[in-house]
Amino acid sequence: MGDKLDQYRGELFKREYLPQVRGFPGVRELFQRLHRDGVRIALASSAKEDELAAYKRAAGIEDLVETETASEDVEHTKPAPDVFQAALEKLGNPDPRSVLVVGDSPYDGEAAARAGLRTIGLLSGGFTEQELRKAGCIAIYRDPADLLAHYDQSPIGQRLRQAA
Repeated sequence: MGDKLDQYRGELFKREYLPQVRGFPGVRELFQRLHRDGVRIALASSAKEDELAAYKRAAGIEDLVETETASEDVEHTKPAPDVFQAALEKLGNPDPRSVLVVGDSPYDGEAAARAGLRTIGLLSGGFTEQELRKAGCIAIYRDPADLLAHYDQSPIGQRLRQAA
């Protein structure tokens, strides 16, 4: 029964709600800034591949993502570290100290920490600053536009200055 219910729920979501999804303000601009600065971008999502494709279209970032992982790529989804470990592999296994995760849930922070990564938290996922900090987020911003507005002072800007 559980599998049938999951399948029905997934089909209902894709049919009724996924077409209504819109990207947060500033997402494309943030990704463009990262791209201009030479930052390699990987999406590490627990979503299914077809849903992830729809999210990228909604946010207008299809052309700015180097690689991605979805639930089909891993055995366990967040808060397990699998999606981040798979993304790191697809990026050629960079030093985890050089990688920053941007996430909007405690599950992102927990999974990233288990993979040895630091996380910037966004409040746009509906979780509180306290919940994101407890999950290990090293900095918190309201949403992608707020992170972009404070980009130079953010851990991303700090990391880029250290690398220069």
